[in-house]
Amino acid sequence: MGWTLTKISAFVLLIVSAYAYLGQLVPQFEEHAPAKRTISVDTNAEELASIGRELLRGKGGCLVCHKDGETGNERGPDLRQALARAASRKPGMSAEDYLLESLTTPDAFVVTGYPNIMPSALKPPANLTPAEVKAVVSYLQVLGGGEVTMRIASGDLAAGSNARQGVHRGRELMDESACTGCHLVNGEGGTVGPDLTKVAAARTPEEILRKMVNPAAWTTKGFEAGKMPSFEHLPEGERHEIVAYLVGLAGGSYSPTGAASPWSHEGVRLGLVILVFNLGMALALVLARRWEGKGASS
Repeated sequence: MGWTLTKISAFVLLIVSAYAYLGQLVPQFEEHAPAKRTISVDTNAEELASIGRELLRGKGGCLVCHKDGETGNERGPDLRQALARAASRKPGMSAEDYLLESLTTPDAFVVTGYPNIMPSALKPPANLTPAEVKAVVSYLQVLGGGEVTMRIASGDLAAGSNARQGVHRGRELMDESACTGCHLVNGEGGTVGPDLTKVAAARTPEEILRKMVNPAAWTTKGFEAGKMPSFEHLPEGERHEIVAYLVGLAGGSYSPTGAASPWSHEGVRLGLVILVFNLGMALALVLARRWEGKGASS
C-alpha cells in the first residue's frame, strides 16, 4: 500500500510540475485593451466631449496635476474653472483658442501662482493627436457649463497619431501612468521629479520597485517628499516592465518576466490548485481501498 501511494504521489507531482513549467513560459501580465472610440469629422458634440472626458482622465494624464471634481490634485488650476477664466487670460484671444493653446503650448501663458511644469499634450506623456486635443477642449467646455464649439477638420485626422513605433513596453507604461509628466526620461518629460534616465545606475531594481509601491521608501536629494503617488495598483508584471526599461537606459539588463514573483504566475497558482485536487483524489482512493480491504477481511 505504501509503495502504491508513493507512485501516485510521484505521478501527481510530475503532472503539477509540468503544468507549472508550461505556465511560466507564457507571459502572464494581464492587460485589457481599452474600448476604441474613433473621432471623425462626423463626431457629434456630445460624443466628442465624452471622448474628451476619457482622454483627460486617462491617456492625457491631466488629473496628475489638476482636478475636474471636488477631489483631486491642485498642482495646476481647477479645470472646472478653465472655461470661465479662459476668455480673460489673454486679451484678444477667445476662450476656445486659449484652451487649445494651453494644451498644445502650455508655456505660452502660465497662470500666476502655478509652476511652469506642464508638457505639451502633443508630446509625451500624453501624445494626443490634434483631434484628441479638440476632444479634451470640448469636455472642458461642457465641464464649465458652456456649449461645445470644437469641430473636427480633416487636417486634424490627417495629422495622425504621435505614437512612436518600436517603443519599449516599459516606456509606454510610464507614459500611460503619467510618470513622464513629472519626470524627465531620456530627454522627454517634466521636471517636478528627478531625471529617471540613469536612476538604475544608482538604484537597484529592487529599490526602484519598492519606491513605486511605497514612494516614502526614499527621496532623491533636492526634491520634496510626498509628491509622488503610489503605483501599487499597477499589476506586478507592469511594474517589472518599467524597471526593465529603466535598467536598459542605464546600460544594464533585466528580465521583467523572470524577475516577477513565481506566485504572480497563473501557471503556478493553477498547479497548486491541481495539486490539492489530485492529492484529495489520491487520499480518497487510499481510504477507499482501506475500507475495501477491511470489508474483505471481515
